[in-house]
Amino acid sequence: MSGAKRAVCRFAVLGLMLVFWFLAEAAAMGTEKYSEGVSVKKTKGVWSYDEADHIRQEEQKQEFPATCTFLGERKAEYLENRELGRMETASVIEVLGDTQGFLPASAPLYKEDQESCLLSEDIAYNLFGSKNIMGEEIFYRGRGLTVRGILRGMERTAAVQAAREEDSVLDTIAYGANTEEKSLENPVQAFLMRHGIQGKVQERKYLAVCAKLLVFFLPLVIFVRIAGRMAGNMRTQKVCRIRTAVLCAGMILMTVIFFILFWKPLGLTRDVVPTKWSDFLFWKQMTQQIRENLELLLQTQKTSLDFLVLSPFFSCLKYCVMTWGAYAVRCRIQKKAGAWETAAGILFSWILLLAAIRFSGDSAVWLAGQKSVWFGACFWLIGEYAAERISC
Repeated sequence: MSGAKRAVCRFAVLGLMLVFWFLAEAAAMGTEKYSEGVSVKKTKGVWSYDEADHIRQEEQKQEFPATCTFLGERKAEYLENRELGRMETASVIEVLGDTQGFLPASAPLYKEDQESCLLSEDIAYNLFGSKNIMGEEIFYRGRGLTVRGILRGMERTAAVQAAREEDSVLDTIAYGANTEEKSLENPVQAFLMRHGIQGKVQERKYLAVCAKLLVFFLPLVIFVRIAGRMAGNMRTQKVCRIRTAVLCAGMILMTVIFFILFWKPLGLTRDVVPTKWSDFLFWKQMTQQIRENLELLLQTQKTSLDFLVLSPFFSCLKYCVMTWGAYAVRCRIQKKAGAWETAAGILFSWILLLAAIRFSGDSAVWLAGQKSVWFGACFWLIGEYAAERISC
């Protein structure tokens, strides 16, 4: 294979690896966005509309009231556009309370607005032939509802306020603790005890942490490989103090840049760090809690809200596997890169990132504000170039 063909092959593999890593990063951020808050699923049966409304009203009387929106889901319900004579089936999330904060939509539903709904993009297009449908009317179970917004990241789904006179499907609470409360007591358990609720608590924040770790692992391995190469060169350059000093300075600089770019976005929360040094059972209890959450997530019937978190998480896992495959190929065909190839690789990475932001939808737009994705490829390519040249 000629030198030109080898260079094109290396750039193609580099491009695939970077695109997969960018998409994995976007999926990890999507997992984080949709994993906020806690769900409490009723152990048995459902709440009636009046029972759920009473709990909400009692919670508002607390000094630090939590946000609690009751919800349930009806499968394969008919939505009708009578003006155009179109009908579609969808999963309908019925809520009691405000949807702001837990349903990703262009506009929230408020409890007082009983005659409104939200539609996913595919349902909106099938019913109206367009996604610009704010103010249009649909019919659901005999109710005329005005479209207030579009659900993002959800398919074949609609959201409406529950009707008092209908049979209730409210079996889950979307719970958010008041951040002003500084109590050491678990806020979710305090909420359940306060209102006498028997339910299974499901936290999704650990999925976001796992997704971040998956994305973080690749730059960590790249950094360790570069540092290892520099350390090996230091051992061979012991007789040359100037080269040894340059290598030491290079390793320190690479370490500082690595922490600036990648450590902070990892975002390990205080929930995974012991509050006291003497809490020796903390990690064991946290591991047990994670296992119980995963078991509950696997055992319970999946709702549209569950898929909202699980879909980006498994997308992140898929893209991470593809990234590692491309990186393994890259390592096999890698050779000493010149200055022009390093500069071209950095420019190529920015072009690919702009393309990913342009064509990958809402989730990839979040990449634009992440310095780790803008400068991650620069860190890698320049680090490898420097490690090779210093050893010459």
